[in-house]
Amino acid sequence: MKPAANVIQLVAKATQVIDEISNLGPSTSAELAKAVEEPRPSVYRIVSALEQPGLVRRSEDGRIELGTQILHLGEAAADAIIDRKVLAEQLDAVQRQLGLTASFWIPRNETAVCLEQVDATDVDLFELSSGRILPMHAGAASHVLLAFQPEEVRESVLGAAPYDRLSSKTPIDADTLRNHIEETRRQGWRLEVNEVVDGIAAISFPVLNPDGTIFGSLTAAGLVDQVLLQQDEARDVIGEAARTLTEAMLHFIPKPTARVLSTSTDNSPSIVAKANALMEALANERISTSARLTELLDEPVSSVYRMLATLAEAGWVEQLGPRGAFRIGSKLISLSGKLLNDLDLRRAAVPVLRSIHEATGESAFMCIRRNTRAVCIERVDGKRVNSRLLALGGSLPLHTGAAPRALLAFEDRQTWEDYASIVSQNADIQFDVRARTKFYSELEAIRSAGYSLSDDELTPGIAAIGAPIFDHKGHVVASLCVSGLREGILAEPEDGRTVIELAREGARHLSEYLGAPTPAQP
Repeated sequence: MKPAANVIQLVAKATQVIDEISNLGPSTSAELAKAVEEPRPSVYRIVSALEQPGLVRRSEDGRIELGTQILHLGEAAADAIIDRKVLAEQLDAVQRQLGLTASFWIPRNETAVCLEQVDATDVDLFELSSGRILPMHAGAASHVLLAFQPEEVRESVLGAAPYDRLSSKTPIDADTLRNHIEETRRQGWRLEVNEVVDGIAAISFPVLNPDGTIFGSLTAAGLVDQVLLQQDEARDVIGEAARTLTEAMLHFIPKPTARVLSTSTDNSPSIVAKANALMEALANERISTSARLTELLDEPVSSVYRMLATLAEAGWVEQLGPRGAFRIGSKLISLSGKLLNDLDLRRAAVPVLRSIHEATGESAFMCIRRNTRAVCIERVDGKRVNSRLLALGGSLPLHTGAAPRALLAFEDRQTWEDYASIVSQNADIQFDVRARTKFYSELEAIRSAGYSLSDDELTPGIAAIGAPIFDHKGHVVASLCVSGLREGILAEPEDGRTVIELAREGARHLSEYLGAPTPAQP
């Protein structure tokens, strides 16, 4: 048996490999071996052990990239530090009342990490989306987090100035940054204009821990004129939401998840597999003692404690106080954000759409939702017939056609009702009570079937199949559609798979790429 020190060193090396993949992007074993200063065979074994639980995976070109298990651990880390239901309610309220993008940021290693975001209906701030990381010197959210940090943290950030501004080449010096900090501490909130993204302004308020220390910053951002014209109202709305979140922190007790994650090591002797089992158990428990983890894993207490200490040193686990319980570390939120930022659904969809096209000869395309419409963002045209109703860049209302309805049907009932209320204001669309009841019934049928069908609906002789694509939270984010002559789309082949099966299989593949739960249903 390997000495304990060597076993623990292997866990540390495994976390280091993941750190390097996060820093370097998709990498070869040789590149990782050089980065972590380990022989290539050792790195190959570590990577193989990390692949089994999905902590890393292979890209299409064979490189090693972060795996979707990182997303689930990141979600568990967030669930352990804040009431996500209350957070979602407050972000929705801010977005709804102000029409601005609402986001929540937490501090980590002298950076600001976006924990959650609700986009405005008119502007998508991709640079500030969930999982993004900003330096402490840039933006309203960062300045709030920095202003209420302990003095040693503030001085550490100030000591590294001057910094380049993100939205321009004009540097920000230590004196200017210090003035920003002092002003933010004095007024208790922060407004920044053109700081992170040119043309965008943001207002941020602090959210505090029960002991009065800074926990995070609640922020609303949008076009400069849009923010400045309602600055007073925005301060009231965001400030009240921040106070609600601060109050919620006083009563927040993380609850174990109802979703059971496997803590089995598949009879593998790999210490990496055992460390992952510990992380999964901690994800289930949200917060747990070493004694409880020992019971769950059926491992010696000394082994569990050594793994916890090693994972804590790597930032994967955090201990609440010198002799307190453990939870998944906020570093997993950063790693999750890095993976989310690197995911490219359009790129991943191209080979899937081409494969369906080659098997059927029909048009295959992918849509995403933009407000009340479905927009085609990737497409492979058919050989026999090519309907242009939903060309690349084109859009249709969400209640029209297979691809749009596949997006709407897998949203919640409130979204259906909100959509019906909006479109009923259009004189060309009659959504009375009777029509709504029928419409909701059709959406329920689509959810039950797992796909949507359009037959002779938009163009005579044309049929289409739409299938939903889900993200790691189980939310529908896109739809895959196959369209063509109805005899080809609806035909039952003598051998091979139907178009319905091909569409659903393609959507499942892309859902897996995004880390969707299995089965991929909300």
